[in-house]
Amino acid sequence: MNELLVIIFAPLIAGVIAWALDIKIVRELFGIAGAVIPLSYLIYLYPTIDSGKMIQYTANFAGFTFNFALTQLSWVFGMIAGVVGLAAVLGMASTSRSSYEWLFALMSLTGVFGIFLSYDLLAFFIFWEIMTFGSFMMVLKYNKSASLKYFILSVIGAYAMLIAIGIIYARVGSFSFIKVYNAFAQDAALGMVGGETLFSRGDMAAIFGLFLVAFGVKAGTFPLHVWAPDAYSETNQSYTAMFSGVLSKTGVYGFILLYMLMGYRLMAEFGTFRSVPSFGYIIAFLGGLTIIVGGLLAALQEDIRKLFAYSSISQIGYILVAIGVGSALSIEAGIYHAISHALFKGLFFLIVATIIYRTGKTEFKDMGGLAEKMPVTFAMAFVAILSLAGIPPLVGFASKWLILEAVISQNMPILGGMVFFGSAIGFVYLIRFTYAVWFGQRPTDLDDVKDAPLPLAIGMGILALLNVVFGIAPGLVAGELNKIIGKEVIGGTIWELDIGVGKYNGLLITIWLVIGLLIAAIIYFLGAKVRRVPVTDTYQAGNPVTMDYNLTIRRNFFLPLKEALSFWLRISFDKLYKDIGKTAEDFAETLRNYIYNGNVQSYAWYLAIILLILAMWGV
Repeated sequence: MNELLVIIFAPLIAGVIAWALDIKIVRELFGIAGAVIPLSYLIYLYPTIDSGKMIQYTANFAGFTFNFALTQLSWVFGMIAGVVGLAAVLGMASTSRSSYEWLFALMSLTGVFGIFLSYDLLAFFIFWEIMTFGSFMMVLKYNKSASLKYFILSVIGAYAMLIAIGIIYARVGSFSFIKVYNAFAQDAALGMVGGETLFSRGDMAAIFGLFLVAFGVKAGTFPLHVWAPDAYSETNQSYTAMFSGVLSKTGVYGFILLYMLMGYRLMAEFGTFRSVPSFGYIIAFLGGLTIIVGGLLAALQEDIRKLFAYSSISQIGYILVAIGVGSALSIEAGIYHAISHALFKGLFFLIVATIIYRTGKTEFKDMGGLAEKMPVTFAMAFVAILSLAGIPPLVGFASKWLILEAVISQNMPILGGMVFFGSAIGFVYLIRFTYAVWFGQRPTDLDDVKDAPLPLAIGMGILALLNVVFGIAPGLVAGELNKIIGKEVIGGTIWELDIGVGKYNGLLITIWLVIGLLIAAIIYFLGAKVRRVPVTDTYQAGNPVTMDYNLTIRRNFFLPLKEALSFWLRISFDKLYKDIGKTAEDFAETLRNYIYNGNVQSYAWYLAIILLILAMWGV
């Protein structure tokens, strides 16, 4: 069998076998194999991709031709899926409840690989639906309400994509990426000299808007993000590492394809805003709003699952800002942060899975002092916290620094401010997670808590190691990203990033950091003055001290922020969509009662009226 088909279908085949056998340990082994095989093949095929070649495969089925290709871009995204997918599957080996979960988790992974390796719009859409169905079934098992919200928005996104693909096929006559690209490129050239084009201005606006909805839903872009907090938090948290870390990247990949296939045509039609393509600025500005909204809502959560769900939405915003700006540096920065986000957010959700698995708790008020009982998990959390916060020498700093530099270099101060605000609010909610969960007084019912089981610990270890390695040696990532663009956009060495206006040396910072920590440790052990601060210390933010307004790190910590944002919090897109759905439901009920009423005489009158209208038109 062709290597590309093995990469795509190995997870699904393993999932079916695990589901059919349903024997504990055996199903886990097959599940892990389903993640190991595609990752191994991707590593095996790297020398071919590194030499500049593209691996292609064409399959004919049911009268349709499906094209698949492994390019430098799809290899990078495939590796994201392979590494984080393996870590998530290792977590599921500890937390999964049934063979049902193995079937649909691995089905969604097959969908992801299919999306990244598809080389035509038809295959892309089919695997998009396979991924969506598998993830929907995972959420359905845990929460029907959350799964319904995810399903409805996914269907809207799917129909939007299908209509856009239909418009393209009607004009081009092919689903092939190559033919679609050639058609749009030729159209752009003709349009610039006043020639007759295949796609009108209205066509281009419609295609862009439809793909914006389709990819925006899956990426969790504001205001299409409302499904993500519930879906991410109401499923197996080990799977959420894949859900957030991998499946959201299909939306990111879609936006990059948008640039690659029709970027020239969109730019020729709609021009630029300052130095940024107008259509790209729309993506970037929505990304900036996603950063702010996701970050603020993350800070207000009392449940750690919801906190990291909103945090994941916020971090995706960084990627969209970078992709939207559209320069070579910003595109590389966006892909770099896609890698960073997959690593640290996948790690965070495995940490959350471990906490829930061992304690059964999800809210800050029920936690505290877990660092002593779960030292391995705490060490993993420490890495994830530093990476998400963008503190060197972790991978999160390298990617965020590149994004900020890319935005500033294009003279986009508003977008730069949004990116900076996101970093600041990230510190805010991470401080609370650090102290409320890991330090302070431990509730007595958590005195016997154990650390992560071995499979979970291995999964966390893989992601934590890569967070460190790609931060200290960022050139490893930059070298692969330069191959995607086809030139050296980010210079430097394996340890250093050099973008002309600035440099980042991960190894040098690591050395100085270690020296600083050693000096701090010496001072501490020589008798530096310290004092114990009880976890019940309160602060009142200028309010009278009352029992109703008692703020601690574990309870109501950001209540003043919530009160300051009370006006904006009343604006809820979630509620808006529910109201629209209720209106549609009421309208459908009215139609059922008065038109589709099951009365044969009524239907006869409808037919007579239609025939009369047709006769008047001369049909």
